[in-house]
Amino acid sequence: MDFRLTEDQRALRAGMRELLAARFPRERLRALVDGDPRAAARPDRELWRALGDAGLFALRLPGGDGGAGLGLPEAVLLFEELGRALVPGPLAATHLAAGLVPGAAEGRRFVTALDRPGAVPHLARADAVLLLDGTTARVLTPGRGTARTPWARSPSGPWTRRRRCTGCGTSLRPWGEAHLK
Repeated sequence: MDFRLTEDQRALRAGMRELLAARFPRERLRALVDGDPRAAARPDRELWRALGDAGLFALRLPGGDGGAGLGLPEAVLLFEELGRALVPGPLAATHLAAGLVPGAAEGRRFVTALDRPGAVPHLARADAVLLLDGTTARVLTPGRGTARTPWARSPSGPWTRRRRCTGCGTSLRPWGEAHLK
């Protein structure tokens, strides 16, 4: 088995590194950290849109749904670059919400996640929250208090959308179909 990066993967990583150097240079991070620490942890909507335009959040969506149709190895490479640049914000939650929350794939909406009791990171700026409760995920809109789009994890692992919430026990569609309009 060959674990070396492909030329396309190296180009993808280099492209993200260049984008981050231009949009989120170390000097900007230093200025944020030296100022208000709460400001340093806040996601920047302009940067978020740039990441969405670059395809970060839609990376794993199928091509027919506006994504790049790439896999987990490519996502890992890009998230490694985001960590290297210390980009703040709910990056993984927004990535997971692409295809579930309108505008998340394009970087127009911040999505955070909650998987246990406690504080929700970035809730004050979030447009939606993925509530991960065991094998179920729901999309919540802050301030409205109601769950939308019930999801469940199938025994094989991928998230699937439930056709009906009443009873919430039957008729599951595969993950890829959940992205179809």
